[in-house]
Amino acid sequence: MKTIFLTVAMGLAGALAWGPLGVHGQGMPPEAQANIHTLFQVHAKITRSVENTKNGYVATTESDDPKAVAALRGHIRQMNARLESGLMVRRWDPAFAEYVAHYSDIRHHFSKTKKGVRMTVTGKTRDAIRVAQNHAAVISEFVKEGWKAHDRSHPAVVVATQTAGTSNECCFGGGKGPGCGRASKK
Repeated sequence: MKTIFLTVAMGLAGALAWGPLGVHGQGMPPEAQANIHTLFQVHAKITRSVENTKNGYVATTESDDPKAVAALRGHIRQMNARLESGLMVRRWDPAFAEYVAHYSDIRHHFSKTKKGVRMTVTGKTRDAIRVAQNHAAVISEFVKEGWKAHDRSHPAVVVATQTAGTSNECCFGGGKGPGCGRASKK
């Protein structure tokens, strides 16, 4: 009985943590939540340019506001660590589920600029390149529209991709179970 209660409680907590109600990721540390909130609150003070390349994109995201710069740099570090460990991000958003599914086929190189960050992102496959470029467009939308863009889902671009969130094993197994959105190797 105790196991059933714990499973139901975890399922409810997971559903709430990943929904579009503004609650951020399951187990996300307060500092990471604070950086995300800061970025959405000061989005109008942030500039972003994206150049799509043959293999991905180069994005420069900057601000004259030191608080925004610190949040940008912290967010990049935190999201990289989260995704590298197999944890999900915005599982309810098809574009993010697809990004996580292709994450192992996408290389990220981050560098600091005087006022923010520059990201050079390359995909190993044609699908990974499309997914990465779609992700860049979604992030640009976040910068442009702030919370308005945060509160809606964004379309995936690779139709055949298995999307995240189709199995509880993914929700509670660190993002590595069946159905967690990891693209299968062929």
